[in-house]
Amino acid sequence: MSDASVDSLILSAKWSARFTGWFYLYVRRHFAQKFHAVRMERSSVAISKTLDDSSGPLMIVMNHCAWWDVLVFVYFYGAFVPTRRVTAPMDRVQLQRFSMFRRLGVFGIDPDSARTLPAMVRYVQREIGLDPRAVILLNPQGKFFDVRSPVEIRPGAAVLAAKIPNVRVVAAAVEYGFWTDARPEMFLRLRDVPAPTEPTTAGWQRAIALVMQSNADELAACVMARDGDAFISIIGGDKAKIHPVYDFWLRMTGRKVGIDLSMRTKQRATTSQ
Repeated sequence: MSDASVDSLILSAKWSARFTGWFYLYVRRHFAQKFHAVRMERSSVAISKTLDDSSGPLMIVMNHCAWWDVLVFVYFYGAFVPTRRVTAPMDRVQLQRFSMFRRLGVFGIDPDSARTLPAMVRYVQREIGLDPRAVILLNPQGKFFDVRSPVEIRPGAAVLAAKIPNVRVVAAAVEYGFWTDARPEMFLRLRDVPAPTEPTTAGWQRAIALVMQSNADELAACVMARDGDAFISIIGGDKAKIHPVYDFWLRMTGRKVGIDLSMRTKQRATTSQ
């Protein structure tokens, strides 16, 4: 497939490192306003600190459960991989509506066309040619799924993984829920996808689907347990407010503000022993 054919099938990105960095700051502030907390599962923190260090290309595959997911990817860039070139596919029709995303490294595809996949592979390979440490951000499910639904993925991520030498693939699970505050919380968990013994498309398809499913299951268990100690708050996470007027009255009378579940957590741990 020639470069001209690729260009006719792909709406190219117009990535700007400066714009992406600025937009990350906006997203971080937006998350702080809209979410009570953004929490990362505790054992995932060490993984997040290695994402910007590896020498080869990086692929992050994430489940797709809400409108916020695209902004989560922007947050990942600024927080975890700020020195890498970014590339990510999006439905071409939607990208034409939100053309600003092209400056974030997003390129447009027709997800239902059989000709799209080989064109996408060539496009990503071209991006890696510009930066051997490029990061590819993907939602392999291709459409919104409830977080409790079985993980079913399209083959695009597996095809890319099989075609890109020395790629590191990391599965990110995201979930949104309410704990003790009026605002929702965001929960994140990361796991490396081990390269399959046979690094074919079929091998990568099984490996990616398996880790995405187990990662989503483990994150769901942590969220349902409502145990704050299982997470590190990377944005927000102060005690939940009750009501501004009542909180003010509590402060004036020298009492604690907000809902404190620490004693309940300690009691649950003691009971389980």
